[in-house]
Amino acid sequence: MLTDTIKETLRNMGIVDKQMALIDNKVQNQKISYFAAVEQLNIFQEDQLLEVFSKLYNIEVTKLGKMDIPLNIIKLIPGDMAEKFRIIPIDRVGNNIVIATSNPENAQVQYSIKYQTGYSTQLVLASDRRIGEALKKYYDSQKTAKEINERQFKDYEAASTNQASRIKITDLKIAGGDGPIIKLVNDILIQCVDRRGSDIHIEPYESYFRIRLRVDGDLMEIARASSAIKDALISRVKIMANMDIAEKRLPQDGGIRVVIHNQPVDFRVNSIPTIYGEKIVLRLLDKTSLNLDMTALGFEKDDLLRFMDSIHKPYGIVLVTGPTGSGKTTTLYSALAELNKVSGNIMTAEDPVEYNLDGINQVQMKADIGLDFAAALRAFLRQDPDVIMVGEIRDLETAQIAVKAALTGHIVLSTLHTNTAVESILRLKNMGVETFNIASSLNAIVAQRLAKKICPYCKVVDDLITPDVLVRLGIKEEYASKVKAYKGEGCPRCNNAGTKGRVAIHEVLTVTETMKEAIIRNESSIELKRLALESGMRTLRQSALKKMAMGIISCQEVMAVTAADDEESEEDKNHSKNTRKVG
Repeated sequence: MLTDTIKETLRNMGIVDKQMALIDNKVQNQKISYFAAVEQLNIFQEDQLLEVFSKLYNIEVTKLGKMDIPLNIIKLIPGDMAEKFRIIPIDRVGNNIVIATSNPENAQVQYSIKYQTGYSTQLVLASDRRIGEALKKYYDSQKTAKEINERQFKDYEAASTNQASRIKITDLKIAGGDGPIIKLVNDILIQCVDRRGSDIHIEPYESYFRIRLRVDGDLMEIARASSAIKDALISRVKIMANMDIAEKRLPQDGGIRVVIHNQPVDFRVNSIPTIYGEKIVLRLLDKTSLNLDMTALGFEKDDLLRFMDSIHKPYGIVLVTGPTGSGKTTTLYSALAELNKVSGNIMTAEDPVEYNLDGINQVQMKADIGLDFAAALRAFLRQDPDVIMVGEIRDLETAQIAVKAALTGHIVLSTLHTNTAVESILRLKNMGVETFNIASSLNAIVAQRLAKKICPYCKVVDDLITPDVLVRLGIKEEYASKVKAYKGEGCPRCNNAGTKGRVAIHEVLTVTETMKEAIIRNESSIELKRLALESGMRTLRQSALKKMAMGIISCQEVMAVTAADDEESEEDKNHSKNTRKVG
């Protein structure tokens, strides 16, 4: 019998009699499969269990967590049937539906599907945990869509004409008289806050629309519904953001201010027309989550000391570089908070102003009326400033005024979109800034990235990362055997992602006298990088490797967010490879 074969296999895997009795009890009382019962014990890795039971049941394995199942496939199986049998349709081939299940022993599944839908079935094995996640992901959103489609929008229309400037979501959610669209939008905003999301994407397609959250840098789908409610949902968001609901042909910007869990939360809203309607993206600007403590930004102690020293100098430019979403704004705001004293005058030019900071004079750029970064900087110099922050140096005019401000006794903080600290020097040269002015005005450049932290609740040693792999990444051979790499297996506390939260990785270049001379001599990026390393700079790859050795991030994350030290810039690629490694 199959049951005897399963039990024998489990004993060979190390299951003792006490555990086997517990498994038998779960199978009989909960009416689940041996596979699901063993999975609940959480003593084997998911991949290992799937491989073993795939052979026992003689069916293929599917990884539900990595799939994006089309809405037309989900609709093949009614929600009540999917929940009753804990199954997920993943594909259709002719008259056959491919069904993911954790209980292929249940013969009633195939009979019931054939009777109710007329389709034959082909079973594949999936983790019961992943099936539960998929049921929530696909069928919960279907319930919401069905409920909303069946109800009238009278409450929504009445509320939208009397929209208050501030909406208390916790009150709206409890109130019974609110329309379904209002409740849906409220729930989306609350989920974004509760899941520590940074952005909400509302995306229209031909027959449906989907809602995704960006959490720790990755987008995850939280709902999918019929396109019938798309226009009402988008109109609701645009009304809350004080945008023109009649204008659907041009991009628009707006903002929403709400109170969630008794905390004020701002969302920056942008709409853009697509071929299937307007797409809306909401950026969460939660001031309560803004960490202005510089010691908590992820700087290594020596890097933090160099950065602090550079911003406390009497004058000069400090640049923060990196791609969009790398945490540059947080670093700049932390520096401003450090410098914010009653005795000083701080002026900022931002596009947009993301957070309101007490004691700091913040100016929103309005390019359509001529108020750009260059114009704001010129005005700041007549406002008796001590510290100036400009959101980004984009052109020669802005760069030249920033240099002038720095050389006339002001601290200037700004950003550039470059990959590394050394490339920022080359970018300023390419803009047309004189090398003497670059050397004279620059204090420091910080390049940074955000890396996903390993979930502390499911952290395990990654046995696949051998010393040879670490050496190829850049760790010296004599240290490679002593370094342990970790990873997250995935657990309910991290939504089975294996990661929870992010940490910044920094490359801090301080402009020493030797570096100034090299800049004036127009030395290559190779030479500038060599001098920076000699003066104590740690590259992004080296900083990431240090975080990995400390068990904070995984080896995979090191490779995902940083380039090898000999591949970081285009100019470097045209010269001999830099073979310097880290310890």
